[in-house]
Parts: sequence; C-alpha cells; structure tokens
Amino acid sequence: MSRPRARERKPAWLRTFVSKTSPLVVTVCEGCGLYVIQDRENVWESWDYGLVEGDDLTVAIILGRPVTRVTWLPSVGHPLLRSTCGSAGIMPDGQYLAMHMCHLARISVKPFKPPSRERPPGKPWGGPKLSKQEIAEFKRIWDMPYSQLKHEKTPANKVGQGKKQTLF
Repeated sequence: MSRPRARERKPAWLRTFVSKTSPLVVTVCEGCGLYVIQDRENVWESWDYGLVEGDDLTVAIILGRPVTRVTWLPSVGHPLLRSTCGSAGIMPDGQYLAMHMCHLARISVKPFKPPSRERPPGKPWGGPKLSKQEIAEFKRIWDMPYSQLKHEKTPANKVGQGKKQTLF
C-alpha cells in the first residue's frame, strides 16, 4: 500500500506544534491530499492545521464545522486538543482547530505560536555600581584597537607590583 501524495508544501511551524512525544501526528489525507493533524489519543480524528480564532471562529460556527480547543502545555512542550461540546464550549478568546472535511476549503491557515513564558515577578537587575573613573577606563579599553590592547598593562601592575603583566 503506497502513501498518499501531498498536494501542498508542509508548513514549517507544524514541526514545533507537533513534537515527537505528542499524541498528535501530521499526515496527508488519503481523500484530498492535504496535510492534516490527527489526534491519535483516543478516537482518531483529523483536523485542519490552520489556527481558528477571532473572525475565523465565527465563520466555523456559521458553517457548522466542529472545532477542538488547543491547550498548550509548557511543561510537556506540546499542545493537547480538547473537545468543545458543540458551540457551548467555545470561548471567543480561545484557539481552535477546525475538523478536516475532504475537498472543502480550510477555514484558516494561520500558524500557531506558543504562548510566551511568563517571568516571575522580582527586582529588576540594576547592574553593578561603577564609579565614573571605572566607566571611563572601560570605555577607553573598549575603544582601543586590539594591536594596541595586546601591549597594555593591567591597572594593578601599573602601580608597581614588580611583575610586568599584559592584558592578553
């Protein structure tokens, strides 16, 4: 049995969306040759890969296309698909995938971006406290050409430690 041939290019973002440890699988639909996401956790279902949200969600409801909610799990590193129980479980701020129906156009082809990690609250880093003289010395060394920097003496050895040491 041969594999069905894809009629389109596979979107690059699907590799990050569907990881190797995920119960989701990216495959080609045998009927129409388009890429679909299959949820192989319990009952095998096929979903179009475009992210449905905002106005596209309204279109999906009007067309009567079933949708599934995308829940991103940062601890696991891949999304899970959760059923919505018709239009009752749909929230306007959610992200969804529309069910794949052969030979019908996709509702959306919008790529999925994982949510950004929230940083814990804390003190902003103020950096070290440097004197104006230390800042001026840093700027002087920073702007110095490397050929001259090789022969520069370290500040500690300029005072007269007895040993002559260069920076590099």
